[in-house]
Amino acid sequence: MKYLGLIMLLFLSKFTSGQTSPRVYTTFENVAVFDDFSYITNRWAQKSSSSERFIISDKKYTVSRVKNSYFSITLAKDVHSLSDFELITSIEVEKSKENSKASGGIVLKAQKSGNAALVIEINNKRQYRINALRNGVMKPLFGEKNDGWIKSKYLNKSGINEVKIATKGGEYDVYFNNQFTRSFIETSFKSGRVGFFANAQSTLVGHVFILKINGSLQDTPEKEDEVDVESGSGTDDTYTELVKVFKAKIDKQQAEIERLTYDLNICQANLAIDTTSATKVKVLEEEKQALQTERDQLDEELKQTKKRLTYLESMKEDIESQTNGDLILHLTGLLSKEKEKNKALEKQVQDLKNEIGELRRRN
Repeated sequence: MKYLGLIMLLFLSKFTSGQTSPRVYTTFENVAVFDDFSYITNRWAQKSSSSERFIISDKKYTVSRVKNSYFSITLAKDVHSLSDFELITSIEVEKSKENSKASGGIVLKAQKSGNAALVIEINNKRQYRINALRNGVMKPLFGEKNDGWIKSKYLNKSGINEVKIATKGGEYDVYFNNQFTRSFIETSFKSGRVGFFANAQSTLVGHVFILKINGSLQDTPEKEDEVDVESGSGTDDTYTELVKVFKAKIDKQQAEIERLTYDLNICQANLAIDTTSATKVKVLEEEKQALQTERDQLDEELKQTKKRLTYLESMKEDIESQTNGDLILHLTGLLSKEKEKNKALEKQVQDLKNEIGELRRRN
């Protein structure tokens, strides 16, 4: 009994003293990922649906859970199974009038199946929470009171907070705004992926995402799930598999519905544009046809006038060679009038040509 008590004392001291001093002393030298969201890459999902929105713009990654139930997770696609690493992020939980309990954070060692991970979560009340996600159910690791939320003087009440996590094996160190906050041990999660988390009816904004490792990402190929589900939890494996199957089918159908809705909206918009354009083209064609008819008539009148003008000029030359001055003056007046009429007709023809040209350009 004496030795058993000593062992228990050492065991408990390992957990209590570890909370107030770092456990991970490994230096991670290689920056495997540096993302300030200044441009869009294939690393992060981009989507918009009735339940969640993931958008990169204005040098930030906005992760929103629109619905007031469940939560949303987005993982870095080019980062697979990691066990030892240091993750540094600058994140911000947007204040919400609809939800005073808005929260969000980062995801660690997420499993390929998507039903298990560690989640470090913060809110706008200078609180944090460390959660274990197992079989789709989120449960705080620490703190029976206040739903697992723990106060931290190092967190900002609003605006951007820097969150750093260093992990090696099953040991974790948590830093807020470059201040060590606590350490903990969680050995269930061997390795996994990293990303962002937004709770129900919450919006998380990521400003910087830095992942440091020893080695390279190519040395960490995607693996099968590496998580130990708690024994004696009463989990029905058959039920869990059924849930996975139905969830996969629902997600696939939801994606297909969103794609078809998008295509339908595009088609309806194009139909409206095509109908409007067709009506406009018909009206312009009618106007053009009327102007062409009028132009043809004026061309014919101009042709006749030019013939008459040629005749009168010839007649003038003949008369000018005679001695009758009154007749010459009379015919000269007639010739001037014909020239003025000819110029007016030419101007009308030119104006019509300009209108037809404008109609063709608009058409």
